[in-house]
Amino acid sequence: METDMAFPGKTDPADPALGTEALFARYHVGWETRDPDRIASLHSEDTSYWLHDGSAPVRGREALRQYCVGVFARYPFSFELRRSLFGARHWVLEWVMVLPLKDTAGQPFTARVEMLDVVDVNDAGEVTRKDVYMNGAQSQAAFARAGIAPGQQ
Repeated sequence: METDMAFPGKTDPADPALGTEALFARYHVGWETRDPDRIASLHSEDTSYWLHDGSAPVRGREALRQYCVGVFARYPFSFELRRSLFGARHWVLEWVMVLPLKDTAGQPFTARVEMLDVVDVNDAGEVTRKDVYMNGAQSQAAFARAGIAPGQQ
């Protein structure tokens, strides 16, 4: 395990995963507070963000910031954190997206979609790649119930 990582907030040079965990804590605040600037600032300039829902990856810090602006405007989702695993240059997060929607009759319902994030981090402590996987059956059922066609999420 490498120990020369220079992550901000790193507390123990004998355990680089602690730096990744501290980065995650700051990063998650950006998502919880729906702050595209904070999220983008923790990504590398050449970052890649890919929600594996059939859409193309978002490439670059500014493109990611704009993507987050759009997502937050469309979906008032919240999180239920399940499990997290930290390594020297990555983390894996299992979580549930909780999303209030209305069905095709206009009745409110709460969609719950299991999610998995796989995040790579560089030596500077920046997110270089984030892949987000969603439970396909749960997301398709929720969006169909809301009358949202595939590709319009």
